[in-house]
Amino acid sequence: MYQYFDLDDTRFENLVLAICEELLGLGVQGFSKGADGGKDGKFVGTAKQYPSENNAWSGTIIIQAKHTTGVNKHFKDTDFYSENSKTNILAKEVAKIKKMVEKGALNYYMLFANRSLAGGAEEEIKAYIAQNTGLDIQNIALFGNDDLDRLLRRYKDIPDMQGINLAPLNNFPILNYNSLAEIIGYFADAFNVDNTHEHKEIIRTFFHEKNQLNNFRKDTANYLSKHYMKYMNQIQQFLNDPQNKHLQEHYENTVVEFQIKYIIPKQRELNYFDDIFNGLVDYLVYRGLNLSTQIERVKLVRLMVFYMYWNCDIGKSNGNSPEQT
Repeated sequence: MYQYFDLDDTRFENLVLAICEELLGLGVQGFSKGADGGKDGKFVGTAKQYPSENNAWSGTIIIQAKHTTGVNKHFKDTDFYSENSKTNILAKEVAKIKKMVEKGALNYYMLFANRSLAGGAEEEIKAYIAQNTGLDIQNIALFGNDDLDRLLRRYKDIPDMQGINLAPLNNFPILNYNSLAEIIGYFADAFNVDNTHEHKEIIRTFFHEKNQLNNFRKDTANYLSKHYMKYMNQIQQFLNDPQNKHLQEHYENTVVEFQIKYIIPKQRELNYFDDIFNGLVDYLVYRGLNLSTQIERVKLVRLMVFYMYWNCDIGKSNGNSPEQT
């Protein structure tokens, strides 16, 4: 399994296009922006082998790739799909698909997303798309994380293709302190930090208690803990080093801004803290921080936001608990 959430949008689109070239043919056209700002891929003709060689789609196939940097995301997350909402991601796409169907510009629809897609959710969402666009349900295909894994096991050359390069996604961050310093300095500007906040005493809460206080889903917390917990002491030592006093000041001012301007307002709106966590990572990643690679940026941003949470700098904490990991 690959960590698709560590890709940027362009690499994910390249991945989807490479898969579609195998399924449909070399005539797949790349993602280009339409008049409405949306980006679609396209294939016109008879598919090479989708759904099968003997029953291949033939006509105009529109391909969409929806990438998220969020961990443990699902097709049925309300920001992506909700039958009764017109503001989620899929609802907006359905409105555009309907117009294309009415114009005769679309016969088949393929949607790829790096989200979990359960069997029941797949049928529900396909029925929703069919009902709201006029497409036959048999002409709609959804692909989630498990589908991507399955296809990449079959087409083993795709992960190493230029512009995709999935191999690094199996690795976890290597702490480069220059990059970490850049991240912290960047965080200090993200919410216009003015360096006027006083130092606050940090009382850390047991990690499992903090997860309960913040309604952090257990599977997401376990995943982040498994892959990032081993770096917590290193980051703490780095920030506490007297030579890094200026970074520590940046960090302390930053977490106050994050907490006041983002975390607390979002906790009034959202039920689960992992949705807030993923949203903050998304916000920071797409501000355009200039690191050596996009993959490094995503990983280090997620690592630092996890440190803020673990260190009880963001989110709710139990002030009566002792400092503990």
